[in-house]
Amino acid sequence: MVLNDLDAVNRSCGFRILLARQARYGHGFGTEATRLILDHAFCTVGLHRIELEVYCFNPRARHVYEQVGFVHEGTKRQALRWEGRWIDAEPMAMLASEWHPA
Repeated sequence: MVLNDLDAVNRSCGFRILLARQARYGHGFGTEATRLILDHAFCTVGLHRIELEVYCFNPRARHVYEQVGFVHEGTKRQALRWEGRWIDAEPMAMLASEWHPA
């Protein structure tokens, strides 16, 4: 899990997470880790905006992002070449005013 590409002037950054083992999927680890990093980023660091991209082959990740409050902002058509196919990227973001810790 990482916050990256910090834009200090606009108090924004990107977010990425990877659960490396499928055995860890479906137990809420990604959701809990995402909530913890968002709480730290908004409440401790004082960021205003966090953004990410999710790809159509990862509906599980998109579900987690929507569950914690990220908002879909559009579609970047054929933005990624993956296993010989063009894949759309779905930008999502959350603002500090939208963050509601569980």
